[in-house]
Amino acid sequence: MNTELYDLKTNIKIGQEIFQRLPNDIRPGWAGLVLSRFNDFVENNPSSVTNLFSIIDNKDRWKEAHQQFTQIRTFALSNKDYKPDNYLRLAELVAKVTYNASGLPAPFDSDSGHHIASLALHTAAYFDDTGLEEEVRSTILVFNGNKKFRNNLTTNSDFLLYKKIDDILWSDWDPLGINDIAPRDEYKSYVPEVFDLLKTNPDKHNIANRLYKLQTDNMGTIGTLENCLAIAEKILRA
Repeated sequence: MNTELYDLKTNIKIGQEIFQRLPNDIRPGWAGLVLSRFNDFVENNPSSVTNLFSIIDNKDRWKEAHQQFTQIRTFALSNKDYKPDNYLRLAELVAKVTYNASGLPAPFDSDSGHHIASLALHTAAYFDDTGLEEEVRSTILVFNGNKKFRNNLTTNSDFLLYKKIDDILWSDWDPLGINDIAPRDEYKSYVPEVFDLLKTNPDKHNIANRLYKLQTDNMGTIGTLENCLAIAEKILRA
């Protein structure tokens, strides 16, 4: 059994710690990204849930998440046989977290975000897909081991960019050729450095040279600068 996965699924205090460490303006993006991991698995995804993503993407619309929560709850009450039911409960929590981040009056219960990690992993277990569980876990723990850097991310767009880089390094770069067998966070420690390069000096060659150096010097693997240039181009388009 993956002990870390089990603990995240069963220990709400861990979920509480993860959520409380997130800057307020990052919370909707984090919660929405966790929810989005199920987009390719959930059949007949209700519009009350899918419409939530566009609200999350625009800070000026976070106030609309209160009404979106009501729509999700109404759908759930009218479709008691919907599976997985935990997915709808997760969507409700994401809507609550998004509205609360707006800072407007009458917020939802303050501990809504504490349950996201556990509920997301219970939802993933329904699909019995190891890859999905790993991806959900990785998204929940996206800042794990990068505490100092996490505090430098102050906007939702920065968070989404950070996660896109994380995805590209894992799925496309993968210099060790292990993204089908190893833990999902194998390259996570390199994400802050690439993110900083993208924000301060978004040059394809600078990013490619750094990736090539990490690949050949840090990991001791054989790679080509041409491949790293292709990865850098993808990162610049993220």
